[in-house]
Amino acid sequence: MAGLFFVLGVYVLFLFPAGLHVPENFRVMFGVVLLLYGFYRFISLRIKQRQTDEEE
Repeated sequence: MAGLFFVLGVYVLFLFPAGLHVPENFRVMFGVVLLLYGFYRFISLRIKQRQTDEEE
């Protein structure tokens, strides 16, 4: 899921179709939020994996 959110954020920022009339500020803001959320999910997954490895 982290990868999906990251890819979706890149899509919204750089590859969003021009035919859809979305304000640029909203598109950029939404893309950045998706990128940050994907990064957050990846980091939290890595932390949980390390904790699981340390417990074993």
